[in-house]
Amino acid sequence: MKKLVLVIVVLAGLYLAAPLYIQRGVTLNFSDVDDYLHFDNAVVKIGKAQAWAEALDAAKRPSDSLLKVIEDNKSIAFLVIQNDSLRFEQYWRGHDQQTLSGSFSMAKSVVSLLMGIALYEGKVKSIDDPIADYIPEFKKAGTDTIRIRHILTMSGGLNWKESYNNPFSKTANAYYGDQLKELIGGLKSERQPGVAFEYSSNETQILAWILENVYQQTLPDLFSEKIWQHIGAEQDALWSLDKKAGTTKAFCCLNARARDFARLGKLVLQNGRWDSLQIVPEAYVKEATSPASWLKDSEGHPVDFYGYQFWIVNYKGMQIPYFRGVLGQFIFVIPQKNAIVVRLGEKVSKKRVHFTPPDVFTYLDAAMEVLQ
Repeated sequence: MKKLVLVIVVLAGLYLAAPLYIQRGVTLNFSDVDDYLHFDNAVVKIGKAQAWAEALDAAKRPSDSLLKVIEDNKSIAFLVIQNDSLRFEQYWRGHDQQTLSGSFSMAKSVVSLLMGIALYEGKVKSIDDPIADYIPEFKKAGTDTIRIRHILTMSGGLNWKESYNNPFSKTANAYYGDQLKELIGGLKSERQPGVAFEYSSNETQILAWILENVYQQTLPDLFSEKIWQHIGAEQDALWSLDKKAGTTKAFCCLNARARDFARLGKLVLQNGRWDSLQIVPEAYVKEATSPASWLKDSEGHPVDFYGYQFWIVNYKGMQIPYFRGVLGQFIFVIPQKNAIVVRLGEKVSKKRVHFTPPDVFTYLDAAMEVLQ
C-alpha cells in the first residue's frame, strides 16, 4: 500500500510539474470531435441563412452493406448533396443536424481559401514572396528563404515532425498548449524548402499568421467577413484558441454543423463563387486543387495527391479535391457530378493507399449509389 501511495504521489508530482499541453493531453487522452468544449473559442458569425433544398429519395440511398461499414467506422454524419439539393443525410452516435463537430485539418483548406482572397485583394502580393516579408520572426538565417508557395504546399522544410501519438511532440504542444505563436515563431529551417512534401501543421499556422498581420484581424473574424457570412451558413461556427483572447488554432479546430461544412464544398465546387458573388478567385481555386507535381513525396515520386492545403484523390478516372481531418473528417468535391459529400466521424483507417486513407473510397462508393 505504501508503494502504491508513493507511486501515486510521484505521478501526481510529475503531472503538476509538466507543461500545460502535456497535462491537457493526459487529461483529454486523445483529440475528439467535441474538444471545443475544453478550449476557449472565438465565434464565427453567420450572415443571411440559406437552407439546403431537399431531394431525399428512399430508393436512392447507399446499400445496407456500405451503410454498415460507414457506421462501424464510427461515423457521426454522412451527407450527399447534388445540384444544390440534399440527396442523402444520416447521423449516428447521438449527433444530429444541429451538432457542432470539429473540423481538425479540414481547417487547413479554409485557410488556403482565405489566402486566395488576400492575393486577389492585394494584401499579399505574391505566393512567391518570402514569409519573412510578412512575419518579422522569420527574418533569420534559413527561414528567410521560405516562400508562401512552400508553406501552401507543405514543403517549407522547418523542424517539425507531425505526430499525433507522441504527447511531447510539437503537434501535441500546438493542439493542447497555450503558447502557439511562440512555438511557431521559434521554428528553424531543417531542409531545403520547395523540394519535398512533408505534411506539417505549422505551415498552416504560418499562413494564418500572415493573414492576421496583413488584415489586422483575427482569423475567425476574417473568415466570417470574407466567407462564412456569404455562403448561407445556418449557425455560428466556433474556432478554438490556444487560450482566452489568444491565437487561433488555424491548423485545426473549426467547429460547425455538417450541413454548414458542406457549404465550403459548394464554394470550391463553384470555383470560389457563391451564386453571383465571386468570393475566392477562380484561378486560385483551380490552382489550389491541382497537384503540386513539382514536389517529391517520401518515395521520390511527383506529388499527385496535394495542392495548396487541399488533398486530391483519383477515383474512377475523376480527380476529386477534398478537405481532410485526422479522424476522417472529409468534404469531397465532385465536379463531374456537381456534387459534394461530407463525412464526419471519430475514426479513420491508419493505412494509406498512396497517401490516401482507404476509407475515402468507401465514402465515395456510397455517394455514387446516391448520385444521378
